[in-house]
Amino acid sequence: MAAPLEILSLQPFYGGSHRQFDEGWRRHSRHRWSVLSLPDRHWKWRMRHAPIEFAKQISNLPNARRRFDIVVCTDMLDLAAMKGLRPDLPPTIAYFHENQFAYPNRFAKEPDFHFPFTNFTSALAADEVWFNSEFNRSSMLEAITATLKRFPDYRPTDSIETIRQKSIIQPPGIDVDFAGAPGRPVRPAAGRPIKIVWAARWEHDKGPTQLLQILSALKKLPVKFSISIIGQQYRKHPVSFDEIWNQFADQIDHWGFVSRSIYHQVFAEADVFLSTANHEFFGLSFVEAVCQGCFPVVPDGLAYPELTHGVPDADLVRFETPDHAAALIQSVWLAPKKYHSIAQSLKLHFRNTYCWTARATAMDDRLEAFRSNLQRD
Repeated sequence: MAAPLEILSLQPFYGGSHRQFDEGWRRHSRHRWSVLSLPDRHWKWRMRHAPIEFAKQISNLPNARRRFDIVVCTDMLDLAAMKGLRPDLPPTIAYFHENQFAYPNRFAKEPDFHFPFTNFTSALAADEVWFNSEFNRSSMLEAITATLKRFPDYRPTDSIETIRQKSIIQPPGIDVDFAGAPGRPVRPAAGRPIKIVWAARWEHDKGPTQLLQILSALKKLPVKFSISIIGQQYRKHPVSFDEIWNQFADQIDHWGFVSRSIYHQVFAEADVFLSTANHEFFGLSFVEAVCQGCFPVVPDGLAYPELTHGVPDADLVRFETPDHAAALIQSVWLAPKKYHSIAQSLKLHFRNTYCWTARATAMDDRLEAFRSNLQRD
């Protein structure tokens, strides 16, 4: 086996899924890692100032600690600016957890293209580009194509194919040792109300309006249910959450931000994982919930078809309208054995595909292949 590589991880927004990914990979990696990171707040400012700060921090490292084989950064770093400030950087891999081109625009006003174009130039500046899903990659490249048509001249359309040619799909991993006992069934209708969990950031792009609509539709059906609505909150949040609390408080088990241990406990106790996301570049909580035995009820699109591809009857987990989602949840409550079989197939597939043991090995192998290819060139 080759000697471990020295990897520098640059993390401009070190929290949430970005931190979870970095820590999980490093914990299971055979390579040696150093991390420079900034707090997960003021994301727009992070995208602008992180290259300046990281250039300074690298300069402050002892000479013996500046000998890196590869730099791995995220889409939150302006990599083109970073390379301009530190032209001595070793070969770079940019990992795209998300892309600014595909975020839903809440406002009718002209969108700000600064941050999407930062993603664009970062992808061009990287020696290799990793996306967590094909949906993430294709949505970014398609959006770049559409966006460039808005500008008058010198449209760098050939750069889109350049990015595509040096990009690969590398899904993140999850820890599966938290998962409950194998074979935990969806409890039968004769028991308690069906337990639903919704877990996401409390922002518009995660679909709180659709969540309210689904709960309202579910309330009209002959089904007993309770719900946990958990996730990172902010000082300002969509008013739909207030409406949900006002209308369903007596059916809410957990509300708001919870610790990581409670987060997993909620999944372990739930029967259904519900997503109402308007965008989802991967769906980490979706995968984690399924790995604990939840039956997923998710939108028909985004990254979900890709993640469930090849699992029998996986199309039954996806909905098109709020009424459809409510009816699907009712069906799970009424026919738990049928849907338990689908949930178990998904659970087995996800645990085998996305466990960190498998994912870290695959990504470590790719780091070595990446460096070997550069040395041959």
